[in-house]
Amino acid sequence: MKKPLLFIPYARWLRGRALPGQNSVACHGILGSGLGLRFISLIFLFCLASTRTQALQTIYITPSEALKTIFNTSREVVLEVKTLEDSQKKTIEKKIGSGLPKKTWNFYIAKSGSKIDGYALIDNEVGKVELITFMTAINPDGTIKAVEILVYRESHGAEVHQKKFTKQFIGKNTHDPIRLGQGIQNISGATLSARAVSLGVKRDLLLWEYFYGHKK
Repeated sequence: MKKPLLFIPYARWLRGRALPGQNSVACHGILGSGLGLRFISLIFLFCLASTRTQALQTIYITPSEALKTIFNTSREVVLEVKTLEDSQKKTIEKKIGSGLPKKTWNFYIAKSGSKIDGYALIDNEVGKVELITFMTAINPDGTIKAVEILVYRESHGAEVHQKKFTKQFIGKNTHDPIRLGQGIQNISGATLSARAVSLGVKRDLLLWEYFYGHKK
């Protein structure tokens, strides 16, 4: 029997680390428990207050809130930790045209019984000088379901969290270029941030394709 995950350590997400001792964890607390959701939010806020970039950071939505909003009809969210071999990492880097920051990735899989409703990754990409933390949600057919900016830390360019920007990613897949001027319109004053989020979303799609695309 899978153990319920009562809280998800956000600091581990930010550092790109997997949860210890688990390859698959049922995250019932995310979608099924009001108490668990409040506890997750408290841990999330506490961990953010401990980071070096606290001065300018804006928290738009917590990870648990984003999962609950995006997969509002799902019964559970399951965590799967996936790790790339060195050769696999190089293959994906070649497709992206830039390096991967890590080899281990956490995928959050929304399920209703045996049916998979979608997947999500929490990722970070540098805007101008600071990390932008965002969630990419992916449908079972490999198209983007949603993109949410979770935390923004720069003094300028926060417009990337607005729906008029993030909704541009919906429906795109790995065959789309997903870059500024090619399917994604820039936002004035937020060029570096818009480029960073676009790169991160493209990376997440390619990671999903590698680990789960064959299951379509």
